[in-house]
Amino acid sequence: MIQVLLLTRGELAEEWLRATEAVCACPADGIEALTLDWEGESESDSMHVRNRILSMRQRGPLLILTDLHGSTPTNLAAAHCDDPEVSVVAGANLAMVLRLACDDRESRPLAELAEWICAKGRAAITTVSAVPAPSDA
Repeated sequence: MIQVLLLTRGELAEEWLRATEAVCACPADGIEALTLDWEGESESDSMHVRNRILSMRQRGPLLILTDLHGSTPTNLAAAHCDDPEVSVVAGANLAMVLRLACDDRESRPLAELAEWICAKGRAAITTVSAVPAPSDA
């Protein structure tokens, strides 16, 4: 099964995982969160990311979701893209994490899963122009 690492600054990654487990009412198997301090990039950040990636890669291919392209979490993850079994997707949202938790991550190759989840994330971004009136049930 393809492993998923949620990698952000602050507690966002942990909150994505907590929300996913609450919505799904079960553990999000193969999905882990790693958060970095707000203080700025440090050697310890780089070491934590490297160690987690190495640990998760022992269990299979790895998809890393980060919150923002160009951010420290994305840059630290991108340093591992020379491994063909690691893919990084920046700009993730909760809808993407929910989809991955519900998806059979064994049925498609890593590159295909990365493209699929990007499409699902984009589809989840929409304007809401009208709120339905409450029904008198």
